[in-house]
Amino acid sequence: MSFKNFNECKRLKISVVKHKTVFKGTSQLGADRIYATNENRRYCTGNSIFTCFPKKGPKNHSKAERILKSEISKQRATVMEGVFGTHKDHYGLKKIKVRGEKREMMMVLFATMAANAVKIAKKRNREEPAPREKAA
Repeated sequence: MSFKNFNECKRLKISVVKHKTVFKGTSQLGADRIYATNENRRYCTGNSIFTCFPKKGPKNHSKAERILKSEISKQRATVMEGVFGTHKDHYGLKKIKVRGEKREMMMVLFATMAANAVKIAKKRNREEPAPREKAA
């Protein structure tokens, strides 16, 4: 987390490398259009990563390619952007009311921890078998 301005499209390679260390590779990538720079396109092509970036030049897409691009874009939008919306609406990040870099970072940390705690609790409730009633 940083309070300095930066162009996020420069972080694609770093993000892919971090993803590979945790998940042992990647074959598909969903990202906003800002990431569709020539440098990022070459990197993804060179590493056999399929992206949802709009094609340059003639638009000769196969039906399977169109469907996959659409699905990657849809998943990115609903899952990732949805999380941001949920954090803003339900965990107090729509308008952070504290001042100062450290306090703001703490607010974001607590909101993220609360969201994760809720997610874990819901998962545990789904996995936990219902209690049996005692026979009379």
